[in-house]
Amino acid sequence: MVKGPKIDEKKYKNAILFFAKKIQNGTLGKLKLMKLLYFLDFDFFEKYGRSVTGDEYLRFEYGPVPRMGEKILKEMNGKEIKITKRKIADGLNDQLHIEALKDFDVNVFTKEELLMLGEVADKWEKFAGAEMKNASHGEAPWIATKPNDIIDYNLSYYRNKYAEMERL
Repeated sequence: MVKGPKIDEKKYKNAILFFAKKIQNGTLGKLKLMKLLYFLDFDFFEKYGRSVTGDEYLRFEYGPVPRMGEKILKEMNGKEIKITKRKIADGLNDQLHIEALKDFDVNVFTKEELLMLGEVADKWEKFAGAEMKNASHGEAPWIATKPNDIIDYNLSYYRNKYAEMERL
């Protein structure tokens, strides 16, 4: 039996609720949510040496994807969140829009985690999932990992250095 990551399910679900409550401009689809979780966990790891959700991220074509993301969304759908298909435009795939059905529990997070949740939401709020996918593709964790492999959290320490090298 393969032992998966040690998930903090309370924090995981409440991070999803946090993003669903905070980002109300219609841009929160599944792709964007998966990238928000990635930036939350990797930004937090880079600063504090651990992730918030405890999940592993896989290097997929659309960028880093949390291993348990799908499962957690399925568990939450219809209870804590509502996932609806929205037509975006002709020729584009429908967006799976995520909406919170209840408030997130502020007490499950540390002060630092709450600050990071806010920073990540504020930074990416106006961006579409596709733009976030492109941003994650420019980062060391995605670049240095083979397709479909688990992304090493320690690669987060090289993200800014890589971006700085690109600018030189």
